[in-house]
Amino acid sequence: MKSKENLVFLGMMGSGKTSIGSIVSKKLNTNFIDVDQEIEEKIGMKIHKIFQTEGEKYFRKIEEDMTLKILKKNNSVISLGGGA
Repeated sequence: MKSKENLVFLGMMGSGKTSIGSIVSKKLNTNFIDVDQEIEEKIGMKIHKIFQTEGEKYFRKIEEDMTLKILKKNNSVISLGGGA
């Protein structure tokens, strides 16, 4: 992929965005970014645990902020979260 554009995967939870995105990024020889994985790394806990301890409203705000930040990157394959 030799442009500043991103390829973005959007779909329901469990639909394969991460699996397919990872494969496509390897084929295109470009970065792969999974929004859910980025959130887990930033917060330091799994998504389901964030929902349990902080609630959905908190998670959705983090998801929105992280998504907007990641979408500013260039030349990446991006898997959005199920709530996007």
